[in-house]
Amino acid sequence: MVALLATALVLVLVHRFWLKELSHVTGRAQWMWVTDQFHRVAPAGGLFVASFTLAAPPREALLKVCGDREYVVYANGTAAGCGWSRPGFRLDLYDIGHLLRQGENVLAVEVRSPTPVGGVLLALDVDGIGANVLASGPAFVLRRRFSLAAREPDDLPVPVLFGRPPRQPWGYPPLVSHPRTLDEVLVLEPIRLERDRGVALDGGGVRYDLPKETEGYLWLELEGGGAVYVATGADGDADGAAARLRAQPVVRQPGQQRWLDPWPRPMRTIWVFARELPRAVEVWPLPSELRRGAPGLVLEQGKVVERRLWTRTYPPP
Repeated sequence: MVALLATALVLVLVHRFWLKELSHVTGRAQWMWVTDQFHRVAPAGGLFVASFTLAAPPREALLKVCGDREYVVYANGTAAGCGWSRPGFRLDLYDIGHLLRQGENVLAVEVRSPTPVGGVLLALDVDGIGANVLASGPAFVLRRRFSLAAREPDDLPVPVLFGRPPRQPWGYPPLVSHPRTLDEVLVLEPIRLERDRGVALDGGGVRYDLPKETEGYLWLELEGGGAVYVATGADGDADGAAARLRAQPVVRQPGQQRWLDPWPRPMRTIWVFARELPRAVEVWPLPSELRRGAPGLVLEQGKVVERRLWTRTYPPP
């Protein structure tokens, strides 16, 4: 009994120590999500938006974000960072100071999951003001239609707040610093293929072939609100039947016309399966000199490697 009590006391002390340590990083930020109804397996996602006012443009502003299972963060309408969950979960760090301005600023985080389960943790430090001046929680609203404006008439309070870290399954996300935001990485002209450049597939869908294999980020330009599934293939991977089997759902909000795949990868072929085909697909190449600093790469055991997906199976195993 004494041993059990001693063990329990140690666990409590360790828990308090880690909670204190993590609070220095994310402060009052809480895990938030769009639903707590998990009985039906279906894609889920949301757009969380908050606005804040600055007396002057900051020299630096550290954005800290962890999204399960995918996220894209927009600062004043510009895509600043993106990522996905993977074993251990990471708190991604970006300096978005160059995207902020004097007066009102808007921060929006688009979060997606192939199942109803997910969560996002976010906090922002602003140079000259302090740490965690904006944090996920009641300061944000949920927006059911895609808009990056400061306010919309149908904005809703955040439906579900899971509380401050730690919280299973995310635990304490390790910090991973990214030297460049997404807008600083995507500096080359995109390869754009309009709808009529696609090759119709038997059984529905369309295939787009790039002039050559290109490593970069995929944007879809969509219309309509029907279900969309997407798959990509590198050189030598042109099996349309296999692509149909591994295609993943495009989780988006009503009215969302541009959708970003947060995982940069080599691509030669893009398959889109939908009743209403996209207006266009775009691939934004990663310059070779920036690949080591791209948001799709992380530092693990002293090496820069691609992020490993937690799972992209739909539904998950």
